[in-house]
Amino acid sequence: MRNFPIMAIAQPLVSICMPAYNAGNTIGEALGSVLSQTYQNIEVVVIDDGSSDRTSDIVQSFKDSRVRYFCNPQNLGGFQTMNKAIDLAKGDLVAVYHSDDIYEPNIVEKEVAYLQSNPKSGAVFCLDHFIDEEGHVYGGATMPREFRGKEFLNYEEVFPFLMRYKNILFCCPTFMARKSVLNTVGLFNAEKYDIAADLELWLRISRQFPVGILDERLMYYRHTKFQWSSRYKRLRTTPELFFAIMDDYLEMDRWSQRLTSKEFTEYAFHRCDDETFQAVNWIIQGEPHKAQQLLKHPYPWQTLFTDPHQRKLRRKLRVLLMRAVLSVGIYLGLRQPLTKLLVWTEYGGNV
Repeated sequence: MRNFPIMAIAQPLVSICMPAYNAGNTIGEALGSVLSQTYQNIEVVVIDDGSSDRTSDIVQSFKDSRVRYFCNPQNLGGFQTMNKAIDLAKGDLVAVYHSDDIYEPNIVEKEVAYLQSNPKSGAVFCLDHFIDEEGHVYGGATMPREFRGKEFLNYEEVFPFLMRYKNILFCCPTFMARKSVLNTVGLFNAEKYDIAADLELWLRISRQFPVGILDERLMYYRHTKFQWSSRYKRLRTTPELFFAIMDDYLEMDRWSQRLTSKEFTEYAFHRCDDETFQAVNWIIQGEPHKAQQLLKHPYPWQTLFTDPHQRKLRRKLRVLLMRAVLSVGIYLGLRQPLTKLLVWTEYGGNV
């Protein structure tokens, strides 16, 4: 995607919404990177979601009039707090950035430039570097081949892609949108979709407006065992909320009449993968009979031939092997050694 110059006619106020919960170890660096942006017409709406650490002290140590600090009297939850921050935003443009990530100095400038150059687009994202708890880079996102060079994406492209690959497309803490777009489509539906409410909002926006993804890594996304997504995944025995969203949109927009068999095959694999993960966690928690019920659902064999990408094929073969190991272990009554193996393979030996 080409670079977009900031238009000289106006520099709209950008409200950067930054929810924080027990982010004392990271929010100083995150907030510092936001306040050091090359694009200066910003406000930073920080909402402390009832932290019990030094989050409040660290935020209030920044003597910068662009920082607006609020504190929830009790913990509301991540997306509820994001909604509150957006409601408080004064800018024409609204970004949702995270309190444990680090931002390149020009991310705001480049995202504003995109929205100014594409007045019909409702939102913009970018790519990210992956960093660990200590801030070391260990990888990064890449633009999917089919979307490289495209100025914007539309719903008819996005939804089939999600069916095939899940959400490897939109990085939540790079999101920037027009406030008018959020007024039109609404905010995060946290009550229904909980931790997956961001993906549902991206779909809701893309149904009405084109969206852009800058083909540049403009932030550093921190992955730790303490973050919300890691806590959600740990020992989870319920279906991933991704499927609730996709099933709702499949029905609402009658996608079954427009998708190919490849999309449905890949979607079936993702569900099988998720059920295998749930089965692992049921065994670890001492309920192999519940794992066995999930393993009765068939493996979609066609998936081995629908996508030749080597990395994805390795994942498919791993799931197939895991299902075989689980089934044999349950059948032979090898509960203790099987549990030890699964704790090691899925959680590094520590649950």
